[in-house]
Amino acid sequence: MYTTLVDPQDMTPELRAVWESASDGGRLFVGAVAHAPEHASRLFPYYNGLRYGTRIGPATCELLRLAIAQTTQCPVCLRGRRDEAFDAGMTEEHVAALSGTDRGGFTPAQAAVVDFALRFGADHFAIGEADFTALRAHYDEEEVMEIGMLCAQFLGFGRLVMVLGLDDPVCPLPPPGSPARAEV
Repeated sequence: MYTTLVDPQDMTPELRAVWESASDGGRLFVGAVAHAPEHASRLFPYYNGLRYGTRIGPATCELLRLAIAQTTQCPVCLRGRRDEAFDAGMTEEHVAALSGTDRGGFTPAQAAVVDFALRFGADHFAIGEADFTALRAHYDEEEVMEIGMLCAQFLGFGRLVMVLGLDDPVCPLPPPGSPARAEV
């Protein structure tokens, strides 16, 4: 780990509440970002609002996040799973297919999102009009922008977790009220 962690007793009440609801990995992340309490107190509502208030649905959002994780190879991100995504139809077969090129098990909308996310994470310069045309075949402009924002959020925070050395088998940012589910 390349940072110290703020003791929960020294956190603001707001961050302490986030820390208390977090998984072990989430507690490491909260402890690290608590060094910047004003920013951290704005971070969690933003992150959770975008991730859990998504218009593209929990399964597609989770596939997007896991596609980004394929490009960074972040073990924290690769292992985390959301129960809501499974409830919405995502399967481990979908997750396994992210590392290949066969999109046959995905809906056409999911395939467009997965391909966009993989390019976003691996070679954003390769994204062009065809990628946006594929997204717009299934999503309106608000949803297309949401997809881009989700890609940016997951890529950036996944890299921050790795740079700080906060490797734990669960997603480091807990949803409001409950930790993310992990599958190893």
